[in-house]
Amino acid sequence: MAYRGLMKKVAGVPPAWLAVATAAFVSGCGGGSGDGGGPLTPNEARLQVTRSGDLVAYFKAKIAQRAALGYSGTAITVPTVGALSAAGSVVANTGVPLAGPAVEEDGLIKAEGGMLYGLHRAYATDAGREPPRFSALARAADGSLSNVGRVTLDAKFIPHGLYVAGGGTRAAVLSQQDPYADRQPIVAADAGITVMPEYSRMLSLDLFSVGKDAAPMQLKQMRIDGLLVGSRLIGNTLYLVTTWSPDLLRFNVPAGASASAVEAALKDLNTAALIPTLRVDGGQPQPLVNEADCLVQTGNASLSLQLTSITAIDLASSNLARTSRCFAGGSEAVHLGARSVYVASSRQYRYGGDVINTVFPAGSRTDIHKFTFRGAQVDYDASGSVDGHLGWDLRRMPSRLNEHQNDLRVLTFTGAAGQSGMPPVTIQAQQASPALLTVLRDSGSDSRLSVQAKLALKPRTARGDQQVDTVFFAGPRAYATTFAAAEPVWVLDLASPANPTVAGELAAGGHADHMVPLPGGLLLGVGKDSTLGGTAEGIQLALFDVRNPAQGRRLAAGKLGGRGSITTLDSTRPVLDVQALDTRVRLAFPARVYQAPTAAGTSPALRGYQGAARLEVNTSAGTLALRSMAVSTPILNGDTPELHQRFDITSERSLQVDNAAYQLSGGQVFTKVGD
Repeated sequence: MAYRGLMKKVAGVPPAWLAVATAAFVSGCGGGSGDGGGPLTPNEARLQVTRSGDLVAYFKAKIAQRAALGYSGTAITVPTVGALSAAGSVVANTGVPLAGPAVEEDGLIKAEGGMLYGLHRAYATDAGREPPRFSALARAADGSLSNVGRVTLDAKFIPHGLYVAGGGTRAAVLSQQDPYADRQPIVAADAGITVMPEYSRMLSLDLFSVGKDAAPMQLKQMRIDGLLVGSRLIGNTLYLVTTWSPDLLRFNVPAGASASAVEAALKDLNTAALIPTLRVDGGQPQPLVNEADCLVQTGNASLSLQLTSITAIDLASSNLARTSRCFAGGSEAVHLGARSVYVASSRQYRYGGDVINTVFPAGSRTDIHKFTFRGAQVDYDASGSVDGHLGWDLRRMPSRLNEHQNDLRVLTFTGAAGQSGMPPVTIQAQQASPALLTVLRDSGSDSRLSVQAKLALKPRTARGDQQVDTVFFAGPRAYATTFAAAEPVWVLDLASPANPTVAGELAAGGHADHMVPLPGGLLLGVGKDSTLGGTAEGIQLALFDVRNPAQGRRLAAGKLGGRGSITTLDSTRPVLDVQALDTRVRLAFPARVYQAPTAAGTSPALRGYQGAARLEVNTSAGTLALRSMAVSTPILNGDTPELHQRFDITSERSLQVDNAAYQLSGGQVFTKVGD
């Protein structure tokens, strides 16, 4: 084990941190941590290494707190940090492109050594249901494809993403258990409570041998308890971030149970009941992580019964050798950097029936915990604390953290209540909450993420105070948007971590669903062209010159489709393929483009097309051009629900290789060569 700084095991004394955790929960008051340049105070955010019995003690304390507040003490709680499964709404955000070619993200379509690999999700047909599949296709010199082989995957799992490792000899497929496949009721110990699990409970890792003109052959299968939050591949090491809520319903602790009743109900609770397990090739369950490799958050106020695990798996080993670390406590968001994972947790308890209507206590604070990938090891490095909370929108929380050159930038909100939702639908009755950008840096010696600087963000316009909705981090810059789509985008200069500033405003209203930084100081905005009534009339594209952030200007504009047209770029995990060619940058992304009904020659039956929308930006000339679409399917009036489900745009992916574009869609890979 490698724990840095002050993390030391202390044996023979009661876990004093339990009293601290309970006090923090009841009072709702957070502590401070030392700012950069000032005297260091005790690091209250720092995680504590567990000793034997600490996990059981931690969960007992949380269960007692839940019961005292009127909740079922041992319910299977929905994790406070969501997963990348079909059921999850919160995902990890990667920010700017990762540094170094050795670091990869998962995808549904990958090109490697003259081969193309596709991961196809299940879909309904007139004859029944087509199962999920993993396919291998050979790429010819002209860009055309030929089938080499395919493997049918377990229909009870939803494919999430794949990696190609081992110099193109191995492929790892990640899938999440379908929450609605063979879902069985869970009955509590006294048979008085029956619940249905509301989210997936298992992750699958399938390892295949692959190669040039070779059909995939399965080598290993690993099934892991929990939800997938994020992943990375560095060399041949696969890193998985998962979260798990143990099934404790056999230890019946009803709402309002007394302290003595809680203790009696939990007298047989042990560590094995809390820790997630894994099975290799259907074998006996093994613990995913050892208690000695877990850490606890002393001031965590979450009521979730939750463990977050970070696991390193050697894909080149014959037995999928692995090591894991574990974080016990409710997690609000996870950010994956190139070689680090940051886990955010709240110091205060939220008041409200759901996230959107939550009211935060005054003086709320958010703790951030850093773990680092080091070969086969995952090490806990440091923790820090920032003022405020991550807001009211679960989908946005991960995107409010971003790592750049060893600094972590965090956007938080300091108001007790605020706006939430996807614009233009917002909680208008709430006042705009002030926001705060904090820069943290790993000191490298004392397990501390120290505050380098703070920048208050309270956008004001002629309409009054505005609340930040999204923030797009782009290396030394960031672009903040508000809920009012017509308002400017605020440009933040983060080049000096000790002195971040608001550098200017960019008139990019309606273009800011997604913003893509490009070479030469250019910025591509993708959004919606809306009428005054708020109806989206098409996909709006704009190219901006932001070399001088105080005088940003629009260079070019374009438009895709008419009313109802959508892309995957306004989702919480944007799907975008970028190809850099000297002074040209080509972009491709899944889109559903509806024709304007009055267009000349429009067929009444043909409404539009779905496939890969393609753009080309000339970074030298500052021009933007639309390229022909790589069509996967026409959109017709009278299309069946089965057809819509088969060509679900959220399951589509675009990929560019040389002069060809490929669109994974509806169980196939479609090809478009040239313009």
